[in-house]
Amino acid sequence: MPGQRKNIPAATEAALWVLSNGTCYAPGCSAPVMTEVRESVYRKNAQVSHIYGVRPTAPRFRKDLSDSQRDSFANLLLLCLPHHGEVDDRKTGEQLYPPAMLFSWKKAHEGSNAKPLAALGTLREDDLDELLASVFTPPLERLEAIAERLEKTGTVTEGTAQELKQIVDVLRETPSLDGSTASRLMEAAEIFSSTNLSETARQLSNAAEVLDARRLEAAADKLMRASEYL
Repeated sequence: MPGQRKNIPAATEAALWVLSNGTCYAPGCSAPVMTEVRESVYRKNAQVSHIYGVRPTAPRFRKDLSDSQRDSFANLLLLCLPHHGEVDDRKTGEQLYPPAMLFSWKKAHEGSNAKPLAALGTLREDDLDELLASVFTPPLERLEAIAERLEKTGTVTEGTAQELKQIVDVLRETPSLDGSTASRLMEAAEIFSSTNLSETARQLSNAAEVLDARRLEAAADKLMRASEYL
């Protein structure tokens, strides 16, 4: 039913979170999937494109597919407005962007999140809009929440390590993030997986010069304090 949120597994929700913070599926495009339209209010900044078209006149239409197969997440891409118009152009879309190419975009973009995202099954665009809006949290806020939780509990779980890796994946695609900082954040995520929070805090502090320095440093301080309990 429209307006009702699906009861989705935690792994799928985490995958959606990564997707909602990410970018257009087109290789090399940095257009964000979600954007802040006013303070703390975020909207989807991409359109759904079907790899196999929905209507007979649409590019890459296959009459042997059912409606549910066409509307399944396995057949969907999220593209910025210019790439959406290009891929779904009725005159050139099928020739320039054949299914094999678009499936390769999807595989490269979703990576290890492909399986939980595929579990979404049939999904209308309105449903996807609602799901993305419901799970979206800016990467830095997510990082702060992790630091806060670790400071209180002093416990590192596999889920916590995975959260940080997801944040790093998103931040690596941030246009304002330079290559060296992205590398430092990735290193921090790997270190975090081995529960060395002191080193993680140091790495995050190094990244503060490019990102929001005050907030990143505060998160790093909390991670440092949490490491004292391990």
